[in-house]
Amino acid sequence: MSNMQPLSSNTDPSTRRAVIVGCGRTGSSLAAALSKQGYTVRILDLDSTAFELLPPGIIGDGQIVPILGDGTIESDLRKALTQDADVFIAVSDKDARNALASQIAKDVLQVSTVICRMNDATKREMYTQLGLVTVSAADLVTEKALKSVEN
Repeated sequence: MSNMQPLSSNTDPSTRRAVIVGCGRTGSSLAAALSKQGYTVRILDLDSTAFELLPPGIIGDGQIVPILGDGTIESDLRKALTQDADVFIAVSDKDARNALASQIAKDVLQVSTVICRMNDATKREMYTQLGLVTVSAADLVTEKALKSVEN
C-alpha cells in the first residue's frame, strides 16, 4: 500500500487543477488569478511564511491549498497531486529549481501544460527546445513595451 498515490479530493472532472511551485509575489498572484478563473490551485514553497502572501479567504474555502514542500522532489510534487494537474507552473526565484521541477512535472508526472520561469536567456532557449514553455520578466516587459510603442 505504501506505493499508492494519494487520490484527489476533487471528484468533479470539470474542475481545472493547477500546481504552482514558488509562493513569492509571482506565484501568489498567479494562484489568486487562476482560482478566480475556476482552478483549484495547490502551491508549494519551502518557506511557510511565503503563504502569507496568499488571499486568506480563498485558502479558507479550499480554492488555494498551500503545501510546505520542495518542488524539485518527486514525492513532494505527488503530495501536491501534480500528477492530476492540468497545468504546472514553476516560478521560484531560482532558474535551476524551476527547470528541475518542470522537467519532473512534464516527463515523470506527465502534466500536459508546464510553464517554467527562466531568466537566463541561454538556458531558456535550451529548455524551450526540450519542450518546456519558458517565460521571463525581461521578455514580458520587452513585449509589452514594444506593443505600447506600436500603438
